[in-house]
Amino acid sequence: MNSASDTGFSLVEVIAALGIFSIAALGLIKLNNETLRGASHLNARAYAELEASSQIADAMSDPRLSAGVRSGTSTQRGRDYDWTVSITPTNTRQVNLIEVSVSDPQTGQVYTRAQALKSIAP
Repeated sequence: MNSASDTGFSLVEVIAALGIFSIAALGLIKLNNETLRGASHLNARAYAELEASSQIADAMSDPRLSAGVRSGTSTQRGRDYDWTVSITPTNTRQVNLIEVSVSDPQTGQVYTRAQALKSIAP
């Protein structure tokens, strides 16, 4: 016959189990937050790359492309981006270097940079 002390869990065992569960749950919550933050950053970077490609396409299609720097702000899917386009002549005649930088307007963090070469008409 079993005595009353042999059945069930003691209060110390229950508290220890709850403590271990709490530590594991906090770790999972932190992991979830980091995953969401990473996904948000990747989403922002993907749209920044689209903006950079758009700026390069605009520069490549401009027949009056001249050396200099221009900048502005644009919106991709409800998110604002600052962009800078720099056009500089290269050592090779009749070729310009187009450099695009896209960043977050609030933090200044650069999400992406892109480059292209464009030949210019003589």
